[in-house]
Amino acid sequence: MFDEAVPLISAQRHQRDSAPVEGGRWPVSVVLRPPADSELNRHLDALTTEAAALAGPGHWHTGRSGSAHLTVRALETYREVVDESEPVIQRYRKAMEAAAAQAGPTRFHVTGLTLTAGTVMACALPTDAQADLFLDTFAEALGPDGWFEHPDRRDIWYLNLLHFTTDIADPRALISWVASHRTTDLGTTIIPTAELVRFHHSPDPRRPFMRPHHLADARLPAPTAG
Repeated sequence: MFDEAVPLISAQRHQRDSAPVEGGRWPVSVVLRPPADSELNRHLDALTTEAAALAGPGHWHTGRSGSAHLTVRALETYREVVDESEPVIQRYRKAMEAAAAQAGPTRFHVTGLTLTAGTVMACALPTDAQADLFLDTFAEALGPDGWFEHPDRRDIWYLNLLHFTTDIADPRALISWVASHRTTDLGTTIIPTAELVRFHHSPDPRRPFMRPHHLADARLPAPTAG
């Protein structure tokens, strides 16, 4: 990804996000968010600030505290109006709860940063089978409601720090900075809860981002002995 992204970013031909529109990106999704008091959450927030200083204003601070997340599954296209009482939202919630009941807390080791055509990304590796177990069990529990990503299966885990939305102020400096952090060990974290969220565009002039709005959550219980 890094090698493919570098020439695009150097030439200002990178992908650019914009405020979501009906039928577009940033839909209702199930995500895993690092605990607010975790060391990883603090590291990601600080690195997001550093990346944004090089990229310039306007880019989305996806890795800021409260926003950083690993996407388990996107469930539909973007809708401006989402009502928590909708039958489909309740079905998503029940499928998430059913899958969570079969998995333990997810554990990730965040191994460094990379670039994609549209983001600065932190690379995460599960340290056991629980994250993939939850991902696969959730897909099964969704049944027909899993149409949006069917039949694809996500095969990498990551947390985006920055989504590009406009020109990059200093492409060479950003590329160099990411290159210097490609093997920066950001540590391991345990995420004990899965969340069903929707996203709102929050054009904060200092730290704009797509704000995850909590719809429901499900604890990932520790496996029982026996």
